[in-house]
Amino acid sequence: MATFNTGQVLTAAAMNSIANFTLRNVTTTSDTFVLTDADNKLITYASTSATTITIPPESSVAFTTGSVINIIKIGATGTCSVVQGSGVTIASAGAVSTSPTITSAFKAASCVKVGSNSWYVVGGIS
Repeated sequence: MATFNTGQVLTAAAMNSIANFTLRNVTTTSDTFVLTDADNKLITYASTSATTITIPPESSVAFTTGSVINIIKIGATGTCSVVQGSGVTIASAGAVSTSPTITSAFKAASCVKVGSNSWYVVGGIS
C-alpha cells in the first residue's frame, strides 16, 4: 500500500501504483494468501478443478486491518472456496458463511481484513 507524507508531491508513478492492479495468476488447486497479495492486486484462479484458497492466521502473515485481497475465478469449470486458516474467522453471505465459494467463471470477490484474524468475504459468492 502506498503511503504519503505531508507536503509530498503526488507523482504520476505514485498515482499509478495506487490506481492499477497487478495480477497474480494461480493455476493450482490450492493457494494461501501472502502479504504481497494485499491492496492493488487481483489474483486470478484458472484451474478447472475445485480450488481451495486459505486465509492464513495473523501469526503467519501480518496483514494490516483494512487490507483488501481481490480474487476472480477465470477457469471455465470447478469452484474456488475461501477457507479459514487456523484461528481465522470468515464472515460472508455464502451458503456456508465461513467458507464462501465462487461457482462460476468471471465471478469475483474481495476479502477484507476487519480485525485480528477476522475477515469479510463479499462479492460473487455462493
